Amino acid sequence: MSSKTIQIIGSLNIDLVTRTPRHPNPGETLTATSFTYGPGGKGANQAVACARLSRSKNQQQQHAPTSSSSSSNLNSNSTITIKMTGAVGSDFFGTYLLDSLKSNSVDTISISQTPDTKTGTAVIIVEESSGENRILITAGANGSVSPESIKPSLESLPNLIILQLEIPLSTVVSIIELAKAKCVDVLLNPAPAVPNLPRDVYKGLKHLIMNESEAAILSSSLGSEAPTSDEKREMGKGDVVRATDPNDNMQDLCTRFHTLGVTNVIVTLGAKGVYYSSSENGGSGHVPAAKVETVVDTTAAGDTFVGAYAVAVVGGGGAGGGKGESERLEGGKVEEAVRWANRAAAKTVEREGSMGSIPWGDEVG
Repeated sequence: MSSKTIQIIGSLNIDLVTRTPRHPNPGETLTATSFTYGPGGKGANQAVACARLSRSKNQQQQHAPTSSSSSSNLNSNSTITIKMTGAVGSDFFGTYLLDSLKSNSVDTISISQTPDTKTGTAVIIVEESSGENRILITAGANGSVSPESIKPSLESLPNLIILQLEIPLSTVVSIIELAKAKCVDVLLNPAPAVPNLPRDVYKGLKHLIMNESEAAILSSSLGSEAPTSDEKREMGKGDVVRATDPNDNMQDLCTRFHTLGVTNVIVTLGAKGVYYSSSENGGSGHVPAAKVETVVDTTAAGDTFVGAYAVAVVGGGGAGGGKGESERLEGGKVEEAVRWANRAAAKTVEREGSMGSIPWGDEVG
C-alpha cells in the first residue's frame, strides 16, 4: 500500500491544567486538587491523535524516535505520514512541544520557532465530579501563522488537510482556497466557532466536524433563508437525505451545510453520540455514544474523534486499513469512520490529561 499523508495545520499550546472538585462560582476562590502542564492545542492534539491511531502501541515502543531523530525516520510504523504545521515560541515550552510531537511520530519539520514570541497556552479547569472542563486560550505564536508561512509546507500535497480555528481565520480561509485549487480534501473542525464564517469556506469542503454548540453558532449565522437553486445544484441533487424522527432537526441542520457545498457533515453530541450525514449517497443517521466505564477528563475527546475519523477516511493504521482514498468515500464508510472515532474518543475520556490520554490504534476495539 502506498504511503499517504495527513497534514494538520493549526495551533500548538502548552496546557496548564488545574483539577478541582467543582468549578468555582463568580468571585469564589477554591482550593484545587492538583496542577499539571503538558503539550496540547487542537492542532497538536489532532496530529498526535492521527499518529497514534494509525499505529500500534507495541510497535511504536519498539521504534520510538528520539528528540533528535530526523523527520524521515518518524513513520516506519504506519502507511500514513502525519505532518504538523504551525508555530511555537523560542522558549522552553516550544522545544518541549516539538520533542513531544516527535516522540509520537509526528513530522515537525514545518513547525517554525518564532523569536521574541511566547508559545501559545491553554488554561484548563477540569471538574473532577463530572470530567467536564473550561478552557481559556492565549494565542501566542499561533497568531503568527500566516498564509505565506504555510505555503512552502504545501509544495508536496497531502491526501488530507485538517484545520481548526485557533490560528488566524484569514490563514484558514486562504489554506482552504489553496487546497480546493489543488484538489486536496479538507477536514474543517470549526473550533472555537466564530459567527459569520465566510460561505465560500463551505463550498467544496469535504468534511465538517463540529460539536453541538459549534453547530448552533455556525448555523445561526447562516440566516433562515431557504437554499438557492445554485446551492442545491452544488449537491448534485435537489433535496438531501431524509431522516426520520427523532433526528429530523439534526438532519435539517446538516442539510443547511450540504446545500452550501459540504459533502460530509458530522455533529458530535457528547454523551448522546454522533449524528452524521453524507451528500454523496444519502447516508445519514445517529450513532449512539460508545460505552464509557468512568468519565475522567473530556478535554481531548473532540480532538481524538477528529484524528480517528481522519485516519479512517484516508485509510490505514488502527482503523483496519485499506478503506480507500477519501475522495471515494461513500456514506457507509462515513458511518464506519464515525463509529470507530466514537470508540476512540470513549477511550480518551476514561483517562486523565489531553495529549497523553489519546489511545493508540490497537487500543481501540
